[in-house]
Amino acid sequence: MERIRFGIIGSGYMAKMHSLALRNIGAFLWPDLPAIEMVRMADIVAEAAREGARRWGWADHTTDWKRVTRGEDIDVVIVITPNDSHAQYAIDAFEHGKHVFCEKPLANTVEAAERMARAARQSGKVNVVNFSYRTWPGIEFARKLIADGELGDLLHFEGHFFQDYAADPALPFAWRFDKAVAGGGAFGDIGSHIMDIACALMGPVEAIAARTRRFYETRPQGSPSARPVTVDDLTATLVQFASGAVGSVHASWAATGHKSDLGFTVIGTKGSLKFTWERNNELEFFSAADPQTTGGFRRIMLGGIHPEAAPFWYAQGQGLGYGEAFVITARRAIEAVMRNDTKASPSFEEALHVSQVIDAAYRAAETGEWASVPVSEAFRAG
Repeated sequence: MERIRFGIIGSGYMAKMHSLALRNIGAFLWPDLPAIEMVRMADIVAEAAREGARRWGWADHTTDWKRVTRGEDIDVVIVITPNDSHAQYAIDAFEHGKHVFCEKPLANTVEAAERMARAARQSGKVNVVNFSYRTWPGIEFARKLIADGELGDLLHFEGHFFQDYAADPALPFAWRFDKAVAGGGAFGDIGSHIMDIACALMGPVEAIAARTRRFYETRPQGSPSARPVTVDDLTATLVQFASGAVGSVHASWAATGHKSDLGFTVIGTKGSLKFTWERNNELEFFSAADPQTTGGFRRIMLGGIHPEAAPFWYAQGQGLGYGEAFVITARRAIEAVMRNDTKASPSFEEALHVSQVIDAAYRAAETGEWASVPVSEAFRAG
């Protein structure tokens, strides 16, 4: 394969991250990748499409998204629009022979996520979801330690993702505060990242209990008008994994003082792990095999010897950041296209399970009871 041609639908903040990843990935992975061509950016706002394409290096721009999903000069479609439109664009792309790289969460409803996963299976095309935190070197190394048996049998997971950008009641209304568009609030948005990590490390979830809070009933939209908020600002959950392990997963985008506080602890019979994104070039590991007199959590500085980190800065402790995370997921999508690997991870099927868990959490919050989560046999075995 000499080249892979990309189109992107949407020109917002995520366009910056995806565009920079595509522009830089060839240099990071040279000479192992084909030429990456950034063919076309689509946005329903003409000026946004024009300016986004000019700023980020896309060769063409359009207000007609079908010129991306159906364009004969495009191989891979990146979808970065609001959640309620993911299904429309992704399914049309699959039906017209394109591979799809989609932002998280997969969709705004479980029904839409199911249709997307089904279309992906039927298309025989690559389908990757941008759960970029999960593919991070520290978390991939945590997966390896677990797979190698260093933690023994897994017993407990505690995870959270807290940010504070929505703690200000003056923050203007945006589509993420509208349940019909977003599907959920803090738990559906940033909570999907930590729930995806929980499932990647611990296996699928089979039941969940939850409580939600909405801190602000309205958000300003112009002066003096305001619009009602229909999503959660905080969700706290208890989780039962199919393996028998238990845990808790919490998310809030209005947690004062927390900037990008994604963190987790995994406890097993032989050892434990701790990770926080705000110190994302470190992983803490405890082994019960160490002498009790000197045992304790050790700090592992991440570098090129660890999973996913080799293309960047090789020495341990030199530091990787948010932009490199997008390069990692883009590389996964590109290499999957090169191999026609329709099972590449994070996949639509995995993202569907996360959507089902989030939906179950909201149902549990409404009823005050545990809610079950469907787990396919393929996912359970994987």
